[in-house]
Amino acid sequence: MSSSTGWAGCACRFLRRKIKGDARGFFLVEVLVLSFLVLGCAASAATYRALAGNRAATGAELTAAYLAQEQIARIEAQPASYLRAHTEVPWLGAGSSPVEKNGAQFEIASMALPHAEAGGLASVEVRVRWRTGDRSREEIYRKLVTYHD
Repeated sequence: MSSSTGWAGCACRFLRRKIKGDARGFFLVEVLVLSFLVLGCAASAATYRALAGNRAATGAELTAAYLAQEQIARIEAQPASYLRAHTEVPWLGAGSSPVEKNGAQFEIASMALPHAEAGGLASVEVRVRWRTGDRSREEIYRKLVTYHD
């Protein structure tokens, strides 16, 4: 028997003695617990990312609604001569269109047309377009307003 074979045999016996007893299978449990922890962290990160995207989309939709309400209120404040002269109404708020709010650009297009059945009313339509991430959205808001001097 050579000296190298003796060392290998001795090392194997030492390892076998070390593994025997209560420590068997403990490595598998550690790996399973660690795997569940990593999966839990990945799931919470994915949930956080989805919620952040949802929050941004909801915020942009709410901003679009407020911009449309502002435009409708400004159109209502215009005299009848202005509304009868303009079918397409430009953005009447501060700044110019596209409006930049909350990290997004909003394009606003408005129309004020005489109502077909009532001569003292105008039908106002405000279209708001914006882009969040990779999705483009558009909302249309309508209201009847009265002509006044």
